[in-house]
Amino acid sequence: MGQAVHELKASLPPEWIGVAEEVHQILRDLPPEGDKRLVAMSRQFPPSSWGQTGHPLSPVDKLRAMIVRLAENWAKFRVFDWQEGVPWTNNPTEQVIGKMKMRARTVRGYKNWSGMASGLMVAGVGVA
Repeated sequence: MGQAVHELKASLPPEWIGVAEEVHQILRDLPPEGDKRLVAMSRQFPPSSWGQTGHPLSPVDKLRAMIVRLAENWAKFRVFDWQEGVPWTNNPTEQVIGKMKMRARTVRGYKNWSGMASGLMVAGVGVA
């Protein structure tokens, strides 16, 4: 979602870039009150032709739709806060891949399968 906001900033009028940057900051921080901030932001948009036939969505309309979708699904973005056992990153696989990449960079790759298995063991991944 952060990448989508970043890409959308390139096509937004200058007066809306600050709003996109605030959305990006909310996504980085994931504050508990983020949904309330997003709803407040969505109310500052002007009326549009959103949903009328023959009118493509403007970049500002796309930003509004993104903000509304984020506000509606905010609990899913913050699942780590209310569901026990869900880590902040919610992605242990990516953490292990990162460790493997660091090992690969420092040893210039794995020389054989046993070396790769040893590297995975160091990274905390069991290999059968």
